[in-house]
Amino acid sequence: MAPIIGKVEQDRRSEQGAWLFLGSLTVFFVACMILYTIYVVLRVSPQTEELQPFYLPVSFLLTTVNLIAISMILHMAVVAVRNERQADFTRYIIISMILALAFFVIQGSGLTWMIAQLQRPDASLNNLYGLTLFLVIVHALHVIGGVAGIVFLLFGLSRQAYDHERNFPVRFCAMYWHFLDLVWIIMLFSFGLAAFVSKGAG
Repeated sequence: MAPIIGKVEQDRRSEQGAWLFLGSLTVFFVACMILYTIYVVLRVSPQTEELQPFYLPVSFLLTTVNLIAISMILHMAVVAVRNERQADFTRYIIISMILALAFFVIQGSGLTWMIAQLQRPDASLNNLYGLTLFLVIVHALHVIGGVAGIVFLLFGLSRQAYDHERNFPVRFCAMYWHFLDLVWIIMLFSFGLAAFVSKGAG
């Protein structure tokens, strides 16, 4: 009994640390969005030079669907492991891993398109691509952390480490992907608003 209680207490402490970690990332991304708002306002100011129209790659919509799918499947994985449906749990983790790898293919095409826009002859004009590209890359780097979490779960699966009592790593991985999902949706909305404003200021 004592070892089980010790593991439960360890999971509780880990969960507190996880919330602190997500809280610090939230502060970081809120600061990034405030910076982006200031960036857009300064670029569209009437006092600045002509603004190059800003467009978003269509692949960003596919990325959004991809992230939502991963988030939902990981939630299903949490439910499955809590109910000792190990076969379903294993299937969900594997599917999540495949979709996570697909994210980089889809997002990579969008980033390539944005870089091409920066290399156009008229890119010397005032434009919104620079910081937007940077923020998309920052988000993608945090997705790498999410992929690492899924890889960690795959190793745990090989040891049959998760069940209805010990499943905090699964819950945290799902929480982290929910966070990435929410951040991306907010960022995409901000990018879309910036694109709309840029066409009116151009």
